[in-house]
This record gives sequence, C-alpha cells and structure tokens, in this order.
Amino acid sequence: MFRSLSLRARLLALLGAALAAGLCVGVGLLMLHAAQRVRAESDSTARLAREFAGTALASLQESEDPVAALRRLLAEVEQLRHIRIYMADAGAPATAEQPRRAPAWFAALVAAPPSVTRMTLGRGRPDGELVLAADPGDEIDEIWSEVAALALGALGLALAGFAIVSLAVGRALSPVSALGEALERLRVGERSLRVPVGGAPEFVAIAERVEQLAETLARLDEENRALIDRLLHVQDEERRDIARDLHDEIGPFLFAIRAGLCALARRLDDDRRADCARIEEQIAALQQVNRRILARLRPAALEELGLAGALEALASGWRERRPEVAIHLLCRADAALDETTALTAYRIAQEGLTNVFRHARATRVDVTVETQMSDGRPELRIAVRDDGAGLDAAAQQGMGLRGMGLRGMGERVAALGGRLTFRPAEPRGAALEARLPLSARAPA
Repeated sequence: MFRSLSLRARLLALLGAALAAGLCVGVGLLMLHAAQRVRAESDSTARLAREFAGTALASLQESEDPVAALRRLLAEVEQLRHIRIYMADAGAPATAEQPRRAPAWFAALVAAPPSVTRMTLGRGRPDGELVLAADPGDEIDEIWSEVAALALGALGLALAGFAIVSLAVGRALSPVSALGEALERLRVGERSLRVPVGGAPEFVAIAERVEQLAETLARLDEENRALIDRLLHVQDEERRDIARDLHDEIGPFLFAIRAGLCALARRLDDDRRADCARIEEQIAALQQVNRRILARLRPAALEELGLAGALEALASGWRERRPEVAIHLLCRADAALDETTALTAYRIAQEGLTNVFRHARATRVDVTVETQMSDGRPELRIAVRDDGAGLDAAAQQGMGLRGMGLRGMGERVAALGGRLTFRPAEPRGAALEARLPLSARAPA
C-alpha cells in the first residue's frame, strides 16, 4: 500500500508517524514522571502525618480530657487532602464521594502502593490504635489535569506543524506535477513544449533537461522523417524501374510468345492445337498476373486518371473479383494533389481493401477520401471501413499495425507528417484511417 502512495503522501505519512511517535513518547514520559511524583507525594504526606500524629498524641497526654481532645483532632484532620487519620476499632470514616477528574485507568496506572501507618496509643486514656492512610486521589487529579493539558497542547502544536509542513511540501513538490505532464506530452509526440517550473534549483534543472530532450527528439524526428522520406522515394523509384521492366520487357516477351504459339497452332493438327490452346491459356493467365503486379507497383491509372479515377478503377477491379462484397467509394479530394500525397492515399486505400478481402470476411466496405480542415490547416483524410470480423480477428490474422503492409503505410504516412490509426468500428468491423497534411508539400 505504501508503494502506491505519491511522494507527497509518503512524506506526509512519515512526518505524521514521527509526530505521533514523538507525542506518544512524550505522554509516556509524562505518565512515568507522574507515577514517581505520586509515590513521592504519598511518602512525603505519610511522613508528615506521622510527625503530626506523634506531636498530637504527646499533647493529648497532657489534656484533662484526652478522649474529647482526640475526637476534636480527628474532626480537624478529616479536612486534610492527602491523608486520612482514624481509630482502627472505629473503622475508616465515611467520606463524601467527590467526582474525580482522572479516569480510572490513569489512576490505576500512576497510583503508588497504599501507604498505611498504624500507631498504638498505649495503655490509658485514650487507648487503641491510630491509623494513618495516605490518599493520593487529589494529587492524581492534579497530575491528570497537567498531563491532559500538556498532551492537548503538544497535539495542537503537532497538528499545526503537520499542516505547515504539508503546505510547504505541497508547494515544494508542485513542480513534479508539471514535469509529469510535460513528460506525458512528450510521450504522445508533442515536441514544442515549455515546462514552466519554479521552486527548487533541482526541479528547474530537470525542467531544462526535459526541454532539451524535447528539442533533441524533435530534431531526431525530423531526421527520421527525412530518412524515411528518402527511403520511400528510393522504394518508389525501384518500383517504377521494376514496373518499367515488366511492362517494356516481360510484357512484349509474353505477347510474342503468345502470338507465336497462335501461329504455330494453325499449322498443327487438332490434337496438337488443343495442347497449344492450353499453353495459351497459361500465358494469358501469366499476362493477367503481370498486369496485377504492374498495378501494385506503379498504378498507371493514377497518372492517367488522377486519384479519383485510380480509386474507381481499383474498386471496379475488386468488384469484378469479389461481387458478393459491396464497395462504396466516396472521393471528394481536391484535384491539386502532389504526386507523393496522391500515391500515398492510393496505397492506403489499396492496402486497406486488400486486408479487408483477405481477413475481414465483410459484406460491405466504405472507402472515403476527402479534404478537411483541422486546426485551420487542410488535410487529406483516407478511411477504409468494413463490417467484418473486427479488430481482434484482423489483428490475429496480421492485419494490425504490426503487419508489414500497414506498418509500411504507417512509415509512409509518418514521413509526410500525418498519422495512421486502426481501430474497431461500431457496431462491428474495423476502420483504417489516415490523415495527411496538405500544407507540408506544394502540389506538383
């Protein structure tokens, strides 16, 4: 439990424990001293009573009526506070019950052993035994009043000190909250932050280090963004080169082989012509594969028709292959998009549709590409939403952002200064959304 407390709570708990322990020790010392004080008072009272009784008894022998004199003496000493004197054969006189201020447990704790002295009067008049019994009740009440007053005063001082230290600790540790908020903002990606921290020089130094860390991370983010941008550019160049080779070399070779096979089939008999037809079908399928690879490497429709036309061609291709899934496309993007942004938007929609048809088991897919304003700046929003199995099933199949395809899209989006999210959709399915800032690049 102590580990779950904040630093301020820990310090205040330790301070409260120390104050409570000190208060308990102080009260304990007062009570120990009180017991010694009651014992000393009882012994002193008993000694004085014996001296008083001895003197009084000596004077009684000279009295004409010793019995009456003794009765007057006993009547007078009944008013004494800390001693009771009475004749043993008459028993202890009844005394009026006085309310005690000290509680019974305190009286039992500090009371001294009973001090009783018996003095024999001797033969003659008066005769018998005189009893001197110490009564520390009044002394215990006085000590209880003193102990209670001191304990209450010490408690008041402890509470006042605790309150003052609590305020001081709160003010001293207030920069910790600001530092925690700054680190949280730093964690979520905010780099241009300032930490207004005052107080102790240590906290000021930590705030300066946090600001320096933010500046360093901002510089590293910019360098990483530039590096990723460069890598993606190189990747696009390699894709363009591979697409050109497939289109300019592999495509003509396949066409020439197919044309030659058709010419050869016309010269052969029926059986050989059927074999040529099967080979021609395989070459035609290979040409279809070549065209699909070309479309993934370098979508020609993007250059010829623009982003809206390329997306419509992409959706039409999927509708032909998967007619059981309804694809709804909405493209309201501005026409003046630079090549990199348009290609990134196309790739996100392409990757999203591919993952939906591979993993989602959906019956409907909505693809939306539109220009919006965010914080006064234009951005391109690309969203692919389905009604399929949802995020959990998709993530198990590798469709999450940990997958190679979407992770590559995330890097591409981050290089453009955008953000990519993949979350569950309501009431079912999943939603892939990317937002690309349009102010980062000028249109081509």
